[in-house]
Amino acid sequence: MTIAPKNKTIKFMKTTILIILFALTACSKDSTSSLLPPETQVGANTFGVTINGKVYIPRDPTGINVGPSGHGMKYKIDSFLPWSEIFVIDGASAVGFKMVIHFKELLPNITGIHTLKTSNFQDGLDSSLVDHIYFKIWDSNISNYAYYGSLENQGEVNIKKFDGSPNWILSGTFNGKFVRYDNPNEFITITDGRFDLNLITLQNTHFP
Repeated sequence: MTIAPKNKTIKFMKTTILIILFALTACSKDSTSSLLPPETQVGANTFGVTINGKVYIPRDPTGINVGPSGHGMKYKIDSFLPWSEIFVIDGASAVGFKMVIHFKELLPNITGIHTLKTSNFQDGLDSSLVDHIYFKIWDSNISNYAYYGSLENQGEVNIKKFDGSPNWILSGTFNGKFVRYDNPNEFITITDGRFDLNLITLQNTHFP
């Protein structure tokens, strides 16, 4: 009489373990984290943003081609022209993510509020000579990536700290309204973007 309940208990435990293992596996492939990194100004080499209810963070590429970078996050400057960029990708998840925060100026002239302008969805030398942001996220409805870019005077990057030599800490937040590249009637609003970079150690930081 006690065998049946015991068998049911064992079966239930096995089922529960399988569900947990499946959930952990799914999370490891997801393009999102459950938590934003804290908003700090210590050069922690962190980045986070919530888009459509999902938290995106940088992850070093392990097979997902979402941008020309072998690293989860970079700070890029040009040797001759006055621009700089925070370049973020998630190349370790099942679908990936990419964001470029483009500044029209070089350090140390970027502290304070930067009002975002209309993005031309290009980075580097191909970018417009304005402060703008664009990103791409996976759209399951079309089984492809969707691009979104900043709109004229409808967002900002707030550089809250720039600590030059020898520390080279760059920290701030960003927010705004972003329009879809192929649909001018579709928008995404971001309210909680943040980054905290040490420009010396960033290039050697691992983003798992």
